[in-house]
Amino acid sequence: MRIEPGIVFRQPSYPDWGSGLVLPTTNSDIVEFFFLAAGRKKFKQATAKSWAVVEIENPHPILKSAAQLDGQAWSRGHRNIYVVELDQAVLDVNIFLDANPKYDPTKLCVYVGMTGLSPGERLENHLRGHEAAGFVRRFGVRLRPELFAHFNPMPYELAKLMEVELARQLREQGYGVWQN
Repeated sequence: MRIEPGIVFRQPSYPDWGSGLVLPTTNSDIVEFFFLAAGRKKFKQATAKSWAVVEIENPHPILKSAAQLDGQAWSRGHRNIYVVELDQAVLDVNIFLDANPKYDPTKLCVYVGMTGLSPGERLENHLRGHEAAGFVRRFGVRLRPELFAHFNPMPYELAKLMEVELARQLREQGYGVWQN
């Protein structure tokens, strides 16, 4: 299979990455990808061409939407998704517990959001009460970049979808998750 912008595929050597999309690029030596579970990845063209990839006939709706974005949308995309660790006291709030019936007590409780600011600036705004999500203002501890940094930055259209998808992925892994 040829690796061309807009192709949705999976890389059998990296099944944990999930489905991927080849992104448009202006650098002919580099190929950039967006994976549903692993975020953005860049590889040298020669490395990517050596991959044995499998094209996906019915891709995830998020990748279908992302494939419609042009190179300009990707290059000017400046939205970020972010994850804030919440204090375990959030578990005393019934609506949080109701939203997380499969919560694993060995995992963190988190808030997932999207912003046009840097994640650090957005967390500061939450904590000082400026356009704050109640759970972050009351229970926010710190950013957890290991859970989100690999996705950023991205176009607004994709960030809206990925905020929900990341919350879903984390909840599926047993995290306690709040996402507006």
